[in-house]
Amino acid sequence: MIKKSGLIVAVIVLITGLAYSSALAKIGIGLGAHYNVALEELDISSFDKSHLSYIASVRAKAAWFMLDGSLDYRPNPGVDISLTLSPRISFLVDILGSGIYGGVGVQKTYIRWTSGTPEWSNLAYILQAGWEIGLGALSLSLDAQYESPVFSLDIDPGFITFGARIFFSL
Repeated sequence: MIKKSGLIVAVIVLITGLAYSSALAKIGIGLGAHYNVALEELDISSFDKSHLSYIASVRAKAAWFMLDGSLDYRPNPGVDISLTLSPRISFLVDILGSGIYGGVGVQKTYIRWTSGTPEWSNLAYILQAGWEIGLGALSLSLDAQYESPVFSLDIDPGFITFGARIFFSL
């Protein structure tokens, strides 16, 4: 587990360092939350904290291109699971510099069971779209994402989830 997570952290740090060395790159550190309920099951009238996960992110942006690395932490997601950690990296494109972006990414999820051996899930593919609203040194990113175990553009809207992050530009 440590080798895999160490490798993921090393890749994110390396890519962020390379992007930071570019004079055009803008680096942001973000915190936020993700509501892990599919669109078709979303009920605005009832909010269940057990579906909430917390996100720490690093985003490098050069021109219209963004590299987004994040770690999603979800405590007590189910009866048999004590926590999940999902490192993710996404390549995103800001459409014409408008703040509206979309792209693809990959993630693996570390699952700690309440009893039994912790394990890593298979690789999952992410389709992500969002809107970044600039607020000076801060920006608000509102994301929609679709996760699938196989890469496909055949999207089932019932599996789209939402999140929000605040980024601070370095």
